[in-house]
Amino acid sequence: MNDPTSPLQKQPRNLPTRRRGRPKVAPDADQKKVIAEVAWRLFIEKGYGGTTMGDVAATARVSLTTVYRLFPAKPDLFKAVVELHRQSMLALPGDYDDCPIDEALGHIFQIDIDPEAEKARTALMTLFIVEGRQFPELGPLVREYGADRSMSLLAEWLEGQARIGRAYAPDPQLAAKMLMDVAFGAISLKSDTSPQWPGGGDRRAYLQRCFSLISAGLFPRSPPDRLD
Repeated sequence: MNDPTSPLQKQPRNLPTRRRGRPKVAPDADQKKVIAEVAWRLFIEKGYGGTTMGDVAATARVSLTTVYRLFPAKPDLFKAVVELHRQSMLALPGDYDDCPIDEALGHIFQIDIDPEAEKARTALMTLFIVEGRQFPELGPLVREYGADRSMSLLAEWLEGQARIGRAYAPDPQLAAKMLMDVAFGAISLKSDTSPQWPGGGDRRAYLQRCFSLISAGLFPRSPPDRLD
C-alpha cells in the first residue's frame, strides 16, 4: 500500500506557473532617440553614404524592421540626426528667466560646452558640409530642421522675453537671425572640409563679449515722455 505521507506522493497545490513573457518594448520615442544617436556615431565614423540601415539596426541592437518602421527611409534617419544636433547647438526650449539676458544667451548657445561635446558637434557639422556636397537632398533637411528651426525657437524665446518686459525686441525674427549670424555665421563657407567657428580659438570669450553688447541693445526701453 502506498504511504499517503510519502514525499513522492505529495503534489504541490495552487503553485503559480512561471510563464516566460515577452520582453518589454521601449516606447517609440525612446527607441527613435537611441537609433538616432547610433546613426549620429555611424555617420561620423563611416559617412552617410557608407552607413546602411542594417548597420544602424545591428549597432542599436534592434531589428531592421523596427528601424524601417520608425524611419521609413534613410533621409528620415538623417533628419532625426539633424534634430539631435540642433539641440546640441541651441539649448531651446528652456527657462532662463532667472539670469540676465547676456547670461541666458550664453546658456542657450552653450558657450561652456565641455571639450568632448564640442568635438562631437564639430564632427557632425563637418559631416553636414562634406556629405551635403555629395548628397544634395541632405542640404534642405539641414536647413529646415537645423538652422531654420533653431532661428524660429530663438525668435519665440526673444518674443517671450519682450512680452514679460525683459527685452526690447520689436522684430524677434531679425534679432534671432543676427544672433545666429554672430554665433554660427557662414560656418560652411569658411572651409572646404571642416567648420571654422566665429571667434577662433577663444570662442567662449568672443561670444561673451558679443552677447554683452547685444544684450545692451535688447535692454527694455522706457516709454517716451508724452508731449502735452
